[in-house]
Amino acid sequence: MGKDDATWLNICYVIFAIIMAYVGFKFIATLGIQLGWTDRYDEWFPSVNNIGGLAIGAAAALWLRAAVPRREYHESAISEVRKVTWPSFEDTKKMTVIVAVVVAIFSVILAAFDILWAKVLQFILP
Repeated sequence: MGKDDATWLNICYVIFAIIMAYVGFKFIATLGIQLGWTDRYDEWFPSVNNIGGLAIGAAAALWLRAAVPRREYHESAISEVRKVTWPSFEDTKKMTVIVAVVVAIFSVILAAFDILWAKVLQFILP
């Protein structure tokens, strides 16, 4: 586990904090609309909403980062991903074409069975 892995992990925690702040902001805004807080407290509700969203994001990131076993698990996951041998661009293109062809073949087979089954049922149940 190098300094680079810890840096990436901290960047992930910051991104998580931003996402959770947005979710918290939207949650508080929705709650304010549903409970009528936006109308009753229209002067200071936007400030409370912003501060609450930021607090939720910061608390979620700190909670995620605080537990040492969880942080070690995330660091070990990053180091394991570094060991992965990723396919080349040519291999990726070949595998993508193979998947597309197989999906096309199976969709034709399923369409044929669907049409056949519909005809059989129309014959049996007029």
